[in-house]
Amino acid sequence: MKKIFFALIMLIGVSAYCQNTKYLDDAKLTKFAEDLTKLPFTERDVIHKAIALFESQFKDDKQCADWAYQLLYYYHELSCEDKTNTLHVHWSDEQIRALRINDIEVIGGIRSGMKSFEKEYAKYGYRVRSYEDTSYAVEVQPGFLFDKLEKYLTDDYRFYRSRWIKEHDYPADWQLFPPYWHAKQTISTKELMARIQWRDELLDRVKDFSRNDLVTREIEELCFIVTKGLENTSIYDDKGVIKKEYKDALQTYYRAHTETVWGKYMTEFVHRLALNKYRFSNDIDKWVLSQLFPEGRKNIDPLLKYEDILIDNLMD
Repeated sequence: MKKIFFALIMLIGVSAYCQNTKYLDDAKLTKFAEDLTKLPFTERDVIHKAIALFESQFKDDKQCADWAYQLLYYYHELSCEDKTNTLHVHWSDEQIRALRINDIEVIGGIRSGMKSFEKEYAKYGYRVRSYEDTSYAVEVQPGFLFDKLEKYLTDDYRFYRSRWIKEHDYPADWQLFPPYWHAKQTISTKELMARIQWRDELLDRVKDFSRNDLVTREIEELCFIVTKGLENTSIYDDKGVIKKEYKDALQTYYRAHTETVWGKYMTEFVHRLALNKYRFSNDIDKWVLSQLFPEGRKNIDPLLKYEDILIDNLMD
């Protein structure tokens, strides 16, 4: 009976969080998207023109500005493909890699040119990154737009975005900062729990947060790591017993978060483990997946319509 009770709490708790889209002004967002498509997309400084457009249309409407900011960030990301093409016209992957590892034999005379390229494009919120050490691309600097536009955003969304940026605006040795890479946990369990905590507390404090859907998916991804484990980082030892590191972290969390959705989720997870002497079982694993990825749930991004306007008009 107790297990059924906890499951009902989880279902009720998760469904109680309603996404607040009432400030997503369709006419304004449609116009903004269409106006963005009229800008000189391939020019390196187009993002500055896009920022000016944002300010002219949303400087006095913080609620709608939250949504417009997200669309503008997506626009900035789309522009990276064009900038990456420019990067590869000038330098090969081998040359860029040589600069990254300071290979004197290969670098030759390209160092100053590459550094000039990076410095120039940094003005427009771009950086050069590699994700497999074999291919290099231009990507968005996560904090670039936020630093210029945070004053136009609501307090709640500004809080969310500032914390998100701290987790994504990592330096060149970026492998240390994402929660996982190649199915391996790459940050400490303490940091994982901290990332869950501020998101859980945000959704508990702001019941109708505009991006409840997005934050919930981020929490689910993090909870997957600590309650199911990754292919190359198991939460169980070789005897199938949950490792002390994860057990302690989960118990500490739910004891301090008895009323939040994800505190209750962890309570129920550990309760089920305790009934099984803290050992892995297929039933527990299936329960975890059913909670983190509910069957039949629809994840439709409210911004999809406006993103499609950009894609249809900007991308070949």
